[in-house]
Amino acid sequence: MNSDEPHVTKHRNERQPACNRGRRLFAVAALLKLCVASFYFGYRNSAYESKIDINAVRSSVRESEVDASVAVDCTTVSELSASLRQKISNRMKEELARGDQTKNGKLFPDTVGGFAVGALRVSTAEMLKTYDFGVPIKNDLLGGTDSIILYNTLASVPSNEKLEKDAIHGINGGMAKASVLEAMEKCDTLNVIFTALKNDTDCHLLIGDFESYHINRWVRMPVFDAHNKKHRQLDHALPLRHAGRITQNKNGVDVFELPDVWGNFKRREKGILLEHFDRMKTFLENVEDVLKDVKDLLQRRNVVRDNTVVVLTVNSGQSELLSNFICAARSRGIDTGNVLVFPTDEGSYNLAQGLGVATYFDEKNFGRMPTGAAKAYGDFVFANMMFAKVLCVLYVSLLGHDVLFQDVDIVWFKNPLAYFHDKSNTAIQEFDIMFQHDGSAQTRYNPFSANSGFYYVRSNKKTSYLFTSLLYHGAIIRKSKSHQQVLVQLLNEHSSMFGLKVKVFDASQTDMFPGGYHYHQNWDTMHAIISGKSNAYILHMSWTENKVNKLLFFRQMGEWYVHDKCIGDDVSNLVDGNVADGVLVEQCCSAEPIFSCHFKDKPSKVPCLDSPRIDPLKRKSFW
Repeated sequence: MNSDEPHVTKHRNERQPACNRGRRLFAVAALLKLCVASFYFGYRNSAYESKIDINAVRSSVRESEVDASVAVDCTTVSELSASLRQKISNRMKEELARGDQTKNGKLFPDTVGGFAVGALRVSTAEMLKTYDFGVPIKNDLLGGTDSIILYNTLASVPSNEKLEKDAIHGINGGMAKASVLEAMEKCDTLNVIFTALKNDTDCHLLIGDFESYHINRWVRMPVFDAHNKKHRQLDHALPLRHAGRITQNKNGVDVFELPDVWGNFKRREKGILLEHFDRMKTFLENVEDVLKDVKDLLQRRNVVRDNTVVVLTVNSGQSELLSNFICAARSRGIDTGNVLVFPTDEGSYNLAQGLGVATYFDEKNFGRMPTGAAKAYGDFVFANMMFAKVLCVLYVSLLGHDVLFQDVDIVWFKNPLAYFHDKSNTAIQEFDIMFQHDGSAQTRYNPFSANSGFYYVRSNKKTSYLFTSLLYHGAIIRKSKSHQQVLVQLLNEHSSMFGLKVKVFDASQTDMFPGGYHYHQNWDTMHAIISGKSNAYILHMSWTENKVNKLLFFRQMGEWYVHDKCIGDDVSNLVDGNVADGVLVEQCCSAEPIFSCHFKDKPSKVPCLDSPRIDPLKRKSFW
């Protein structure tokens, strides 16, 4: 032990009573100052029904006392006094600043009073149950999340005295909450804005000026053009600049790059835009004749049922999937008499005829379409087939009929028209167009995330003009290689501008229209389908890279009904001469599903545990 230690301890003990007396004296002084501060802030805020957090001030004083009490040497009276004075002074400045920011206790200062005089929170789940905005609902929104209602003027604030004060002044330093009915009481107009959740460094700017129904996006990215696609990432050192709203933060890619006018100007090679002009010219020169032909066909074949036509388009490369749709429906006794197929080549025309469904080959518009199967989503064949998807719906819609459009990679468990024609289902009768939920959260599909491979369209002026507009956008469909993303953005625009009522079904509302998202990721839905406990009308094998995989997935789901001899691009070898109406049904369609296992990590009718994996991201088997 150090020989000096007893001596030091003695001096500490002698000085301790003085320290204790000093602490008590200045604790009393501190409390007196706190009383004065508390009285001042209480008086100052009482007029605005706002409270100062005195406990926080007292806590800071207690922390100072603790700091002083544990010091080896007793803090001098003057030092302690200065420290307390500084803390109290800082606290007073904070409260004064807070008061200035809230402008006499209001949530919003008068400088923004032209568009924000108050606000209330409402339950997001309650809001979405009260008003169907048509968008698919994320499951996490049904929990404890809230939405914000901004009141532009005092005339829109609730009439309830307490809610009015809460909306204008807030409560307990924050935003008050009310029921949807209470919060919306005096809102004669509601402008709805959807924004991404937890989007890192995104900010939102509201400016009181001429009203706009569009979002202008500004990003910290370098200026770039089509010839310099490197170094597009966000850079916090750069100033904000205007960009397209679908520009991706991670790489600066604009998924709506515009089509070129010229492919090669010097050689006068037309680009996508001028090529689309040529297609439009062909369409406009022949549209009246096509509409007459389609109208006659619909009447002759008695295709229209309850003013509705089921429309598909196909080329030879996808012909087996059309066969499977027809054969699967027949095996379940579902009538396909109201199906109209728009083939894009002679081979697929013969197949559709042979399967016994109404068929119209628009040779002038479709004659140059590719005949092979798309090897992957978005490739050249896929992009060109999108033009056919636009025209076939437009033709039938212009004739005044409702349309159920679907891709060929679908099987029916029961006729989905029963759902759309159910008049007792009043919740869907108000919508102009209804879609299967795609499941993708990509910005280019937001906010609807509608799958353009299965949707129901009511014929009216709004929908006819929607698909006319989609036709005008054919060049950007080819450039982006996506019919879906262009259609979704037009849904956004037409919903806002013309009041088009759009509905996208999702898992929280119905399990009736599952697709590739469910097949690959939502296995609870798939187990329900396999066990017969599902309410599903269809299964859409979307989200699948190519035709080969679609066929294999359908086979192990027990949903493949086409004999092997009918799998191929040409059915001419199966018949002699012209293909008569319905002649291929007996040869190609199996009454029972043709089952085989292929992958253990994909849904299957029975366990396929001995099969290999196909998805490297899946770590477990379906069974």
